Amino acid sequence: MTKPETTTIRVRRETRDRIKRLAGARGISAPDLIGTLVDRAEDDDLFARHATAYQEMSATQPDLLREIEAEDRAWDRSDLTDPLDDG
Repeated sequence: MTKPETTTIRVRRETRDRIKRLAGARGISAPDLIGTLVDRAEDDDLFARHATAYQEMSATQPDLLREIEAEDRAWDRSDLTDPLDDG
C-alpha cells in the first residue's frame, strides 16, 4: 500500500496544536483528521443547500413538492422484487 501524497498548508500555530490534539485523541493522523473535517464541511453545505431548495419549493411549488413526497413514500413502501404497478 502506498502512502497518499501530501502537501503543506499554512495554519496558525494554535490551529496546528488543536489539529494535533484532536487527531491524537481520535488515534488518526493530522491529514486524516483534516480530510474528515473537510468531508463534514462539504456534507454540511450539501444539506444546507438541500434544506434551502426544499423550503423554496415548499413556498413556490407546494403541489410539486407533495407529488415528490408521495413518490418518495411509495418507494419507501415498495419491494423492488414486487413492483407497485404492472406497466
